[in-house]
Amino acid sequence: AVNEFATTNDPDIVAAGDCTNHYNPIYDRKLRLESVQNATDQAKIAAKSICGKPEAYNALPWFWSDQYDCKLQIAGLNLGYTKVVTRPGTKPGAFSNWYFKGEEMIACDAINDARSFMMAKRWLAVAHRPCPELICDPSWDLAKF
Repeated sequence: AVNEFATTNDPDIVAAGDCTNHYNPIYDRKLRLESVQNATDQAKIAAKSICGKPEAYNALPWFWSDQYDCKLQIAGLNLGYTKVVTRPGTKPGAFSNWYFKGEEMIACDAINDARSFMMAKRWLAVAHRPCPELICDPSWDLAKF
C-alpha cells in the first residue's frame, strides 16, 4: 500500500508498479494496476519522493494489447458503468465502446481505432466531456468537441 507520493507507511520505503495498491485521485479510490504505463508513471513519482521533491500521482490509467491484426487500446477504467455506447471507426472492422456512469464518460475501449482512444484520453483528463448521444452519432466528428 502506497500513498499518492508512492511512499509506504514507512516514509523511507517507496514502491511503484504492479505490486502497489495506490490512491488514484481521478477515481477517488485505491487501485492496483498491472500496466507498463502505470509502472512508469509511478516510478517517476517514487523517484521524486526519494529526491525530496514529492509530487502527487495523478495519471489516467490506460492500456494496450496487440493481438495479431487487432489493436486494443483502453483509456480509463470502466468500473461502475451504467451505459455502453458503441461507435463505428473510420476503417473496416474498427470500433470503440464508450462507458458512461449516468451521463459521465468514464472509459473507452478502442479496437483498431486509435483516434477514438486518443480523444478519450484527452477528454478523460478534463471535466467537460461529450455525452452518450454525441458519441453514438457516427456523423459527429470527434475532433469538433
